[in-house]
Amino acid sequence: MNQSPVEHFFLITGTTRGIGKALTAAALALPNSFVVSLSRAAPFLWDNRQNIRIDLNDTDRIGAAFKRIQMSRQQTNRLTHTVLINNAGVLDPIAPIGDCEDTLLAQNIRVNLTAPLILARHFFHFSRPFPGRKWIVNITSGASRAPYYGWSAYGAAKAGLDMATRAMAMEFSRIDATFTVCAVAPGTVDTAMQEKIRNCSVQQFEQVDKFLKLKDSGALASPEHAATALIRLMMNGRFKNGGRYDLRELKW
Repeated sequence: MNQSPVEHFFLITGTTRGIGKALTAAALALPNSFVVSLSRAAPFLWDNRQNIRIDLNDTDRIGAAFKRIQMSRQQTNRLTHTVLINNAGVLDPIAPIGDCEDTLLAQNIRVNLTAPLILARHFFHFSRPFPGRKWIVNITSGASRAPYYGWSAYGAAKAGLDMATRAMAMEFSRIDATFTVCAVAPGTVDTAMQEKIRNCSVQQFEQVDKFLKLKDSGALASPEHAATALIRLMMNGRFKNGGRYDLRELKW
């Protein structure tokens, strides 16, 4: 493992594909960065990159994951940014709530809301000894503000995450002024989740035609575009404590 000082530390969830994978690449492109991912992929440690295997349905394992981060205290003396990006998310179940399975409803809320809250709590205590700014970026969605027929659990979880963002922003910054907590909606991005949406029936998801047209018209952003924009805007201090942002509305 490279023992050189680290300036930018990132902890990113859900990195095996899509936006999470692109966020990892964008973070690694920064000089003197160290990126830890939490995913269901095999664990590894390569130079300035580590993956910790975890299923975020198993929320009892989240606290222990922080103890497995392989960054020495000597490496943290020059930190300017310590960042948690709560990116992992699941869309299932896609159906009217009356047709959903109990277990899938519970899993959706655990991954999309409960896990980010627990991650934020542990990250707060983990990062407080470090110098520099601390950031928690929660990935949200337009579904947090408008109901989508067939996305009851997903919309509820993202709406809850928006409110949790505001509460954590108030609480954490009152204790430690170096903390910024914000929520960012990446917009419509060409990911596996979008493919899943397009494969739905109208009975499952009434607005499927809208997403089919977005794909056909080339209106979907690439994961790389969204990830680069998010990292650049954060590093430039464009996200304010307690704010909720849509990448489609920001110039970068």
